[in-house]
Amino acid sequence: MKADYSGDYRPDFKLTDLDHSTLAWYGREVMLANHIHDRAIMPQLAMTYGMSAQTQAACDEWMGSSPIYNYRNRTLLNIGGDNVETILKAFQFDIGAPHTFLQFHFALQSPEKGQFWLPYCGAYNHVRRLTNADPKSETQICHHMEDPTFDATVMAVNQRARCRPIFRPPHGEVPAEGPCRWEVFLGDDLILVEDCEVLPQVKQSRAASFEFAPIDSADDGMMDYSGPLKPDFRLEDLAHPVLARQCKEFSLDVHLLQRACYTSIMRDHGEEAAWSMTAEQWRAMAPVYIHRLRRVMGIAGDDMEAILKLLQVDPYLPQEYVKFGTAKLSDSHGRFWIEDCEALEDEALGVLGLLIKRPDIGLSAPVAAVNGKAVCQPLADCPEADGKAVLAWDILIDEANQPPAPSDYTALVAGEDLWDHDASIHSYQYR
Repeated sequence: MKADYSGDYRPDFKLTDLDHSTLAWYGREVMLANHIHDRAIMPQLAMTYGMSAQTQAACDEWMGSSPIYNYRNRTLLNIGGDNVETILKAFQFDIGAPHTFLQFHFALQSPEKGQFWLPYCGAYNHVRRLTNADPKSETQICHHMEDPTFDATVMAVNQRARCRPIFRPPHGEVPAEGPCRWEVFLGDDLILVEDCEVLPQVKQSRAASFEFAPIDSADDGMMDYSGPLKPDFRLEDLAHPVLARQCKEFSLDVHLLQRACYTSIMRDHGEEAAWSMTAEQWRAMAPVYIHRLRRVMGIAGDDMEAILKLLQVDPYLPQEYVKFGTAKLSDSHGRFWIEDCEALEDEALGVLGLLIKRPDIGLSAPVAAVNGKAVCQPLADCPEADGKAVLAWDILIDEANQPPAPSDYTALVAGEDLWDHDASIHSYQYR
């Protein structure tokens, strides 16, 4: 196993080639991809259609995806039951709670009652800095967005479950123990939250029911999470093949969340607006997530090998659900292709939708984030794929090319924290 992906490019690279600590760090980066997605799309909604439109899309994306990926994670990890312990264990794998960036802590008080709290919340801190601690903005994210979405997440486990704040923003001064604490409980005579109309559409996707290939058994960690709640659980606790599969699952979970978000935008603002914002979103977030991937994977430089290696670990290309390949033809010429797979049979949303509807952006944004003089050109034939390619592109580095203009939203995505936030094992703090 390798400590990172420095050194030579390998066409047959697999996540299991990485050592355990690097793979766990990468898993946290994939979890963080959902926040990068949000920071690149939600401000566009607010600036174009207003705060209420942003709130609606945020609620739709979480309520339209979290019940699905919550179930997927519990099934993959053999998390049984329907009590509060089950709910808290599922929260530990929720992409809305990326480890280290949102420092969730958990306490189980009884089978029907528990708490979680956040000494540090990167999402809240970002809004607080951006709006100069505006109470209205804090209320929007911590009340209007979280009230329905937290309930939808816990109700995915048990319809009698609810999530209620013990304390939360807005704050004049953030409490020493952190911005919020919540109680999760099972109760009777509760009013059901309103159904999310996006959820049935996302459930019908092939992504929602996709099954990963079987994995090998191992004795270097947890093969499942059927045991008791581990309040201090880390991805490092999983066995290596389970961890690799979980990284793929996190990527698919991000895709499900994006699918719900884009479905909501298309419904309320039309398909043209959705694809226009999505194209801008990818231009805005690619420099940020490529920068972060470089660090965890040890990938330096802007040559063809760096481009291909970073595409191989792109968190917005869920592996197995999306079957893709890469080939280096020369120092300035590479190829990327997608083979027949479940993703291509699905309705085109997310990055695949961009590759089909806006090929000038879908692949070009991450490629340009590595080398601004690299361009992507669609191909009719791709012999390197042994006849398996359905979609294919040439990637060409030409020193005569002018780098594309940067997105005005990239600085907002990076913020004062996300560009250099440390998601390695060394950043963990428990209190």
